[in-house]
Amino acid sequence: MIRRSFLSTCAAATVGAAFVKSVPVLAAAPADKPFSKLPLKMSAPLDWFPGDTPMARIEQAASWGLPAYEWLGPEGDFDGMRKTADSCGTVLSCIVGAGAIAPGGMVNTDDHDKIVAQFKERAALAKRLNCKRLVGLSGNERQDIPRAEQTKNVITCLKRLAPIAEENDVTIVLEALNSLVDHKGYFVCRTDHAMEILDAVDSKHVKMLFDIYHQQITEGNVIRNIRSGIKRIGHFHVADNPGRKEPGSGELNYTNIFKAILDTGYDGLVALECGHTNKNYEDTLKATLACFPKA
Repeated sequence: MIRRSFLSTCAAATVGAAFVKSVPVLAAAPADKPFSKLPLKMSAPLDWFPGDTPMARIEQAASWGLPAYEWLGPEGDFDGMRKTADSCGTVLSCIVGAGAIAPGGMVNTDDHDKIVAQFKERAALAKRLNCKRLVGLSGNERQDIPRAEQTKNVITCLKRLAPIAEENDVTIVLEALNSLVDHKGYFVCRTDHAMEILDAVDSKHVKMLFDIYHQQITEGNVIRNIRSGIKRIGHFHVADNPGRKEPGSGELNYTNIFKAILDTGYDGLVALECGHTNKNYEDTLKATLACFPKA
């Protein structure tokens, strides 16, 4: 899958697990565009789909009825991508925004000016690509100051970013990541911690990216935490556990999870961010569709 790169200075920091990238094989999508019939608005990574250009891949994603595609680190012909997406009736669901999975970042006030500059650039790109959500990352936990002070620093940083997000009509989605398996040392891991930060920031333009895979590893109670936190959840990422593969490949009951999200009244996007058990994006999309019982 496309690696998520957060530009902090002149270097890039990688977000998420490093997956083996599948090689898309050209195949006809179902004629009935099945994702257009789902009660939730789903998104899938652009690099799952066949095509020699991003525009061709956007067309392939749209042929499945997907209302959105996800490309956290878009590059190439932005104007062509926007024109194609508009013509297909699809949008870019989320891109990288502010911070990194690395030492420093939001937990360090010395880095805040750099993060503000970074976010201004990314927000401008998001507007250009018709993307409303940008991922925010806290950085890794520091050992030289108490956690409470680090939490205060993250809040301070997000309060500086919130007016920029409002001005550009976008939302920062602060992502909690598990520190048990994939991201040792990362600072914001738990849903309750993320909600504490968001309550203090108190902006409708700063919410949580609830990654179901990460939160299952960190704390479980996925449905309970979704229900209690839904007002401050602005985006979802989907993968099963263990393995971070498609829904149905692990221990999570995605039929019940999707129903719980739907029952909250959430009307945002739910993005697949997973690998493929069979290295086949079509089977992954079909496995996702199978989580929605037919009426």
